Amino acid sequence: MPWIKPRRMLRAPDSSVTAMDSDGATLQIDGLFCGVCANRVTASLSRLDGVESASCDLESATATVQLNGPVDEAALRQAVLDAAWAKPLRRAAERAARTVGL
Repeated sequence: MPWIKPRRMLRAPDSSVTAMDSDGATLQIDGLFCGVCANRVTASLSRLDGVESASCDLESATATVQLNGPVDEAALRQAVLDAAWAKPLRRAAERAARTVGL
């Protein structure tokens, strides 16, 4: 496993929808570091209305979502953001890091 800089771990994952049609969507996720993160993203995406199933591949840092109803791209991206582990703690850590100039 490559070295992960501590500053990178303070950032919430960022995602972009790379492909989307009425049957499914593919998201590219920046900031996916471990299997726990991938599982949290999968669970968060699966809870959305209109999502039939979701899977996340750690190696390619992508998520594949099968849809059974309409889902907004923004909702998919927000689900990835909501999956961030201990988001309030991360935000507090980011503020502290900015304060001391990291």
